[in-house]
Amino acid sequence: MKNTLILFVLLTSILLACRKRDIVDPSYMHITPIEQNSKPGQGTNSHNIEFVYTLINDNSIGTYQVPATVPVLYEGAYSVEARPMIKWFAREGLHPYSMMKNYVQTINFTKLGVDTLKPVFEYQDKIQFEWLEDFNDNDASMSVRFGTIDTFYVQNELDHTFDGTPYMYIPMGTGESFFEIESKDLFEIPDDGREVILEINYKTNVPFTIGLYATSTSQVIALPSVTPFAVTSWQKGYVYLTDEVFNQGKDTRFRVFFRSANASVANPEIYIDNLKLLYRNG
Repeated sequence: MKNTLILFVLLTSILLACRKRDIVDPSYMHITPIEQNSKPGQGTNSHNIEFVYTLINDNSIGTYQVPATVPVLYEGAYSVEARPMIKWFAREGLHPYSMMKNYVQTINFTKLGVDTLKPVFEYQDKIQFEWLEDFNDNDASMSVRFGTIDTFYVQNELDHTFDGTPYMYIPMGTGESFFEIESKDLFEIPDDGREVILEINYKTNVPFTIGLYATSTSQVIALPSVTPFAVTSWQKGYVYLTDEVFNQGKDTRFRVFFRSANASVANPEIYIDNLKLLYRNG
C-alpha cells in the first residue's frame, strides 16, 4: 500500500511537470472599434459593424465583438486579416458584409505583449451606388404616394440630427394615420442573385415598413421587406433585398418605399437619413 501511494505521488508529479512544460505563453491582440472610410460619392462613414472574423496567416482565430483583446499563439511578424460581419434586418446571425474590402495589417507579435489591430473598412472597388440620399441639399428625392399626410419635411434641428446635417422627418399626426412614401426615380437593380443592400439611418417611435415596388410594363408589385421597430436613438440598419429582386425580369425597375400605419402612438414620428442602395457591379 505504501509503495502504491509513493508510485501515485511520483506519477502525479511527473504529469504535472509535463503539463507545466506544455503551457505556452501567448501574445495578445487588441482589436479596436471599427472605422469606415467612405470615398467621395459613397456617402457617409456611418456603419454598424461591431464584429470581425479574424485570420492570422489565413488561419481562422474566430469572430469577435470589438473592442476585444484576445490571446494568440503566434510570435513574430504575421499578416492579420479582419473581415466585416454585420446583422441584417429581420435575419438571424452574423453575415459577412461583402460590400466592404477585408482589412489586412502586419503585426509583430511578442510573447505576453499586447499588439493592436485597427480595422478600417472601405467599400469594394466595383460597388454601384444606385441611390444616395442624405438630404444635405435640403431636398428629397422622394414623394408621398398616398396617406393621411400629404407632406414630409427635410430639416436639421440640433436635438434630432444624426450627424449635424439635414434628415427626413415624417410626422404622422394624431389619431389613426397612415402613409406611403416612395422614391421618385426607378432604379435598375440586378436580379441575378448578386447582393442588393439598402443602408439606412433611422429613429422612430412607431414601426414602419421598408420595401420595393417592382415595376414592369405589365404590372407594379409591392415587395415589402422588413419592419424596423421603435428606437429612441439613431440606428444604422442593413436591409438585404436580394431575395426580393431575384428573377423579377430584365425589364423590371424598382422604387424604394416606406410605409406605416398607426392607431396607438400619440405623436408618431419617423426620422430617416443616409440612404444607400448598392450592389456589386460585376
